[in-house]
Formats: sequence, C-alpha cells, structure tokens
Amino acid sequence: MPVDMQKILDLAGPIPFSNIEDSKVVVENFCSKDIAVVSTNRNTNISHGTHVHDSFEFTICHTDIPSIVVDSRIQDGPKGALIAFNPMQEHGLLQDVEGFNLSGIHIEKSIVQKVAEEIYGSPNIVFSNDIFMVSHDINLLTGLFLEELRFKQTGQEFMAENLALLIIGSLIRSIRHNLSPKPHNKPKGYEENLKTVIDYMNENYAAGVSCSELSKLIKMDKYGFIRAFKKQTNKTPYEYLLDLKIEKAKKMLKDGKYSITEISMLCGFSSHSHFTTTFRKKIGISPTEYKLGL
Repeated sequence: MPVDMQKILDLAGPIPFSNIEDSKVVVENFCSKDIAVVSTNRNTNISHGTHVHDSFEFTICHTDIPSIVVDSRIQDGPKGALIAFNPMQEHGLLQDVEGFNLSGIHIEKSIVQKVAEEIYGSPNIVFSNDIFMVSHDINLLTGLFLEELRFKQTGQEFMAENLALLIIGSLIRSIRHNLSPKPHNKPKGYEENLKTVIDYMNENYAAGVSCSELSKLIKMDKYGFIRAFKKQTNKTPYEYLLDLKIEKAKKMLKDGKYSITEISMLCGFSSHSHFTTTFRKKIGISPTEYKLGL
C-alpha cells in the first residue's frame, strides 16, 4: 500500500522513526480524513526520546514494547496492550528499539471530543495512560476500517467514516478517563420530552392513552420509554395515568357538578364499578363517601 507520509505528519506530527527514508518498507499506513493508522514491522527502527502532537494517539502493542515513556512515567507495554496519549502530552521510548511491531491510531482531536460529548455530555476528555488490554471489538472494528481503506469498495468513504466513530466510541469505553456516566447524564432534551408526555396525558387522560402512543410521541422504543419514565417519576406510565385520573375525579367529586357515573366516564374509566373499585383502592374510601366528606 502506498505510504502518504505527509498525511501522517499532518495528523500525527513528527514520528520518531530513524529509518523513515524508505517509508514503504518501514511502515504501512491507512488514512481517512480524521484517522491515520500507522503500523510498524520488523524493519522499523524507533528512536528514543519523547515527542508531542495535537491528535489523540492510541497505541496497540503487537509485541512486548519496553520502556514506554509518558510524561515522566516509564512502563513496559506487553503484547496486546492498549495505551492512550492525549494531545500535546509528551510520550515516546526510553531507548532505541528495532523491529517492534505496534500500531498507532492517530485521531483528530475534535472528532474524539465530539464523540465524548455525545456519550458523556462533555468534550473535555482526558485519558489515563495506564495499560489496558485491547478488546475484541476494537480489533474487529479496526480490521473492518482497514479493509475499507485498503480495497476502496463502493461506499468506502461512508463506511470508513462510520467505522471511525465506532472505533472512537469503543476506545472511550475501553480506556479509563476523567468523564463518568453520572445518573443525571440523560439524553439531551429528555426533561422536555418528559414534559411533553405528561402534558399529553393531562390533555388526553380520558381517551385511553397507551404506552405505545406515548413512546411514539417522543420517538423512543416502547420498553426503553417505560424504563426511563419510571426512573424519572418512580411510576410506570400506567400508574402515573391512573393516579392522574383519580386526581381529576377527586376535583370533580368536590365540585359537585357531576354524578359519579358521569365522572367515571369523563375520567376514562370503563364502568361505574371499575371507577369505584379503583378509587377505593387508591383513596381508601368510595367516591360517594369522598363526595360527602365522610
């Protein structure tokens, strides 16, 4: 595969290969708009020292790599290790190495920050430099990404772009960082969606509102909606709607304008007896007793 070193340098900055003059022998690289994957081989010589670049780098060790330096910390990278380096963070090797097989995934900073904001609600992600083991998902997705760039099939740009996002998401999940999935980290606009649902219930409580109807209203999966609704209100949609009907009925009973049969119909109960049974179960007395203040 042709090696576009200028594209690598644009994204990853200077790379400390001591024999880069024969780049086609030394490295294999695959570049999309926002990601460069650089793989070394037995012909690659890497110089000691540290360097920085403005992209995020995720290094996968295919063999044991000794004396990796991150800031002032030194650690060995065993085969299968995954290590993250943040933008402008000094990293490199303590000693010259020859023929060590590794892959460096260099990703444009703004893309990683965009994915972090989608998942955690903040773009300000900083990865730990601890050693993690590369997951099956990352290996699989990276392999598919490289195949798209290698063979350039129809739709290659679309596939590579979406695989890149999946790779970034998997890396964020696999490596410890400063952002945490807090309980209040809800999808954007969920409070507005919940208000929409409750307003709709208030307007249509007598018409027989279903969970399917409510979930479609805010474009959510039915069972996901039920779980999310209960998490926010401590009630299922059915329980919430039933309590809403009872509250409406209580106001009508106190108002005195309607008979109990009329109230049961206006509040959407299937019959007078269903209303009476439900009311007694919820309030502890019958609708008649509540109306008379007993």
